[in-house]
Amino acid sequence: MTRRKYYKRNTNKKFTRQEEKILSLFVVILFFWFYWFYNTTIKPHFNEIILFLKIFIPIFIIVVWLIIYFLYKRKKQKEQERIENIPSLIQGIEEKIKNFTPLRYYNEEKMYQIELAWFLKSHYPDLDIEQSKDDSRPDIVMWDIAIEIKGPTNKSWLKSLPDKINSYLPKWDYLFLVLFNINIKTDKEENMRVYKEKKQQIIDNIRDDKKDKVIFIEINS
Repeated sequence: MTRRKYYKRNTNKKFTRQEEKILSLFVVILFFWFYWFYNTTIKPHFNEIILFLKIFIPIFIIVVWLIIYFLYKRKKQKEQERIENIPSLIQGIEEKIKNFTPLRYYNEEKMYQIELAWFLKSHYPDLDIEQSKDDSRPDIVMWDIAIEIKGPTNKSWLKSLPDKINSYLPKWDYLFLVLFNINIKTDKEENMRVYKEKKQQIIDNIRDDKKDKVIFIEINS
């Protein structure tokens, strides 16, 4: 046998002979220890141990079941409270956003998003408020509420709103459309007249069961 073959065969072995002897000795010692422990500790009290297990196991199962049941009921109770509080929460958020005033006029929508997110966090510290970093999600998400921001709001932004509504409403319960500085026409009266027409067209195309889930808010800065 060449040295190469001998080396290859021996390197495939998991244990050396010395290691195998030590492992075998350890198994034998463990066996005798268990045998000694059984005879000195378990066997003399075998009946008591069986009786204890007969009493303990059913009690343990009942306690675990009660804990699971309590947690389930608590979860359902919180869910019910959440559902009951939705109207007041939505109304409160709507009022807060309507009273929001940006620090100044921005040409970038992102700045309105950052300011509004911090404003809402200051009023609802217990709610998780998340800012989106891409166009696949609403600009701000808080709980089951999506907030889409446009600003300055021009005609092309208004055209994108129906797609946003159809995309977000199946995933979130409510959708706020916060429109900053509507700028469709140069004349102020004409500007608002055209906006209201476009807004009504959008609302008319929303499913009847979803119309009350979409809230428009207009803000001038």
